[in-house]
Amino acid sequence: MTQNQTSAIDPSLYPNRWIAIIKDQVIGVGLTPEQAFRAAKRTRPKEKPSLLYVDSEGQVTLPQANAADWLNRHPLLRETIALLQRQGVEAYLVGGAVRDLLLGRNEVIDFDFVVPDNGLGVARRVANGLKAAFYPLDAQRGTGRVVCDTPDGKIYLDFASFRGPDLETDLADRDFTINAIAISLTDPPQLIDPLAGQDDLRQQAIRAAAPDAFSHDPARVLRAVRQATEFDFRVTPDTETYLRQAIPQLNNVSPERQRDELVKLLNTPAPGRAVRMLHNYGVLSPLLPEVEAMVGVTQSAPHYQTVFEHTLAALDTWPVDAEGLGIPDPLADKTRRYLNTEVSGNLSIAALMPLALLLHDTGKPLTRTEETAAGATKIRFLGHARESAHLARQIMNRFRFSSQATDFVTNVVLHHMRPLMLAAEGQLSRRAIYRFFRDSSSPTCPAGVAIALHALIDHQATYPPGQGQTEGEQLREVAIRLLTAYFEAQDQVVDPPPLLNGRDLMDIFGLKEGRLIGLLLGNLKEAQAAGEVADRAAAIDFIKADPNFAHQQRKDL
Repeated sequence: MTQNQTSAIDPSLYPNRWIAIIKDQVIGVGLTPEQAFRAAKRTRPKEKPSLLYVDSEGQVTLPQANAADWLNRHPLLRETIALLQRQGVEAYLVGGAVRDLLLGRNEVIDFDFVVPDNGLGVARRVANGLKAAFYPLDAQRGTGRVVCDTPDGKIYLDFASFRGPDLETDLADRDFTINAIAISLTDPPQLIDPLAGQDDLRQQAIRAAAPDAFSHDPARVLRAVRQATEFDFRVTPDTETYLRQAIPQLNNVSPERQRDELVKLLNTPAPGRAVRMLHNYGVLSPLLPEVEAMVGVTQSAPHYQTVFEHTLAALDTWPVDAEGLGIPDPLADKTRRYLNTEVSGNLSIAALMPLALLLHDTGKPLTRTEETAAGATKIRFLGHARESAHLARQIMNRFRFSSQATDFVTNVVLHHMRPLMLAAEGQLSRRAIYRFFRDSSSPTCPAGVAIALHALIDHQATYPPGQGQTEGEQLREVAIRLLTAYFEAQDQVVDPPPLLNGRDLMDIFGLKEGRLIGLLLGNLKEAQAAGEVADRAAAIDFIKADPNFAHQQRKDL
């Protein structure tokens, strides 16, 4: 099963050991799968490794599936199964959790169960028994969700009624064979695999569970690409045929479901590869025509790739950890916490970053010009950041993202060139840092840190291999200064607390409510951030000396 995953690995280095793999890299080793998994999570806490065993001959194999042992490793599952058995409920674990068991992936937070009928009622009883939260997902199809708080975060248990008269019909109605495997919650539990999904796991294949799988649910077009990328699997030829036939039906899928699948697809270990697959299959044009328009658009040095290829390179750079971008501790730890910040719509800043990378140059096809001088042609994209931001907002609205998520992505795209411009200016003043954060952040979602990270990723995808190191170091110094200001000098440089407010200006200077007060307070805050004003007395003197105040005084005479 492991040919793709281990192509860049020398397994002979790990005889009789378990190895944890992410993107052709061994990131954890142990005598047991648990040891390898824990080692992997210490270095890459946000990612999901595959666990494989290397025998004494250096051959890599899939772990032997033992359903009982795997279920017993999850205390919440043990409790849930015991509860269902006490109530005499016939139930099966299905879908992604079973697939991950067979792939040796231990970190699972979503568990899907099916029952013969009344999945909604079963979910409610389980929630009561576990003293957990419950809410209906799809009352018409009898699907309910149980949300459990654990020391490691939230765990989701979904219960659905059979899609048909029995389990076999239910499994046949699923998307891909690797997701159509079930475990009976009996004693002992049994693997049920009528569509030979285990064979496709070994062959690393995404195979449709039925010829009409995509026509039944066209959103599976995006899911096929996402899972092929996530697991580094290939889409079988017949499945590709069914997928292509269903593309015209994608417009029948709600924008919200398209959005959810797109976000998951962009948060795989290789989002650039996923977008390339969308293009190759003909999905990108109807889904994101603004991105498809970047294909073949050439640009001048230091760029060496087309706009589309550059964008894919930037996307595939994104899964690199903060430390991989050259950000030192403790800034790297603070950056990770920032990226985990949740915005409305149950999304994190980290989940939105690939969207910003995908859309940051969408304005280039519309702003491209060529200038020829002395026999040389220079390609320019004047105003492309603003045009890209305009398109990004349209796209985010089209997919029904929340206003907070939309503002965040739009701000990152609009200001993605700012760190590069600051690096070109050389000296980075406190005033410049303040203006950067003031201009680039909305009140609901500060985007400045994300823009600094975006700039580092954008740079890595700009230059040919081995070039741009000097420019990269200059940009990294600027990014580190920006992150240091944000995380360690917030009250001094980024957002100093006010020394005076609007009421003070009206009481002290006799001003009336209006635009002037906002202008004066904005100028005062910038002076504070620049280190020019430190106390209330100095603030009053600053207002007196402000040309805008003096102009108003002359008007009032």
